[in-house]
Amino acid sequence: MVHDDNPANPGIIIGVDIGGTKIRAGAVTSAGNLYGNPFTVPTGGNDSKETITGRIIGSINTVLENNSLSAKDIVGIGLGVTGPIDIKNGTILDCPQLPTMHDFPLKKMIAAQFGCHVSMNNDANALVLGESIWGAGNGYPVVLGFTLGTGLGCAIVINKKLHLGATEMSGEIWVSPYRDGTIEDYVSGRGISMMYRKLTNKEKSAVEIADLARKRDPHAIATWSEFGQSLAFAVAWSVNIIDPDIIVLGGSIANAMDLFNDPMQAFLRKYICPAPAEKTRVVKTILGDDAGFMGSAALVRQEIQHQPA
Repeated sequence: MVHDDNPANPGIIIGVDIGGTKIRAGAVTSAGNLYGNPFTVPTGGNDSKETITGRIIGSINTVLENNSLSAKDIVGIGLGVTGPIDIKNGTILDCPQLPTMHDFPLKKMIAAQFGCHVSMNNDANALVLGESIWGAGNGYPVVLGFTLGTGLGCAIVINKKLHLGATEMSGEIWVSPYRDGTIEDYVSGRGISMMYRKLTNKEKSAVEIADLARKRDPHAIATWSEFGQSLAFAVAWSVNIIDPDIIVLGGSIANAMDLFNDPMQAFLRKYICPAPAEKTRVVKTILGDDAGFMGSAALVRQEIQHQPA
């Protein structure tokens, strides 16, 4: 990713990726280049809303201060928030990753705090929009993306515009039924830990299980195989409905794609139609760990561009 440290460069946007585990913020130019260095802090998803909002505000202030910027120097602030959220009103809804922030008007609060344009969408929508404009989906008309992390997210971008659906809940597949629960129970960090625990009666994080799998631990390898198969079902449902040009996988768990890609591909090709089975590629985000906040910045870029003159 290109870094742009020219203080005369116009169009600086602050993007903030707010997940259940971490908050990552950074400055991005309107051309999609990083401006300075990003900043990351743990979310503490079960902490009070005052504590969490303090961390969000602190992250934005840190990025501004580290780049010698003020709120007057930026185009706006983009927020990509783990969902579900009310996109139109900028309110966090009944979010399992942020239980203390239910019905919290985050967009209004950030706008009042910094006095600039604020855009807000769910984190999956933001990430996939960013990848469709500046990343792995650039040049493809229909981009389907999944975020794999604390939870499971999904988004659709058509001709570089988010498809939100009738109630703005398009892509909220995490609650879809699967086995004895929901698909997110299996396709998530906690799902990986659960599957490993069933095999070993040991409690490990997804990162630890990935390390074990790369050391050829058979139970860890089996866990990632089961994860890949479960993910393939979610991807297959979506591909058969949407017929995308490309599928992009982002989020922290996508870093273990080498461990789950083969079983995912085998099941995916088995359960989708012949034409997409032959042509549709599944790739990791190009923007990597920066995809979330860069996608959040892309929300602002898109809203500003589409404002009436």
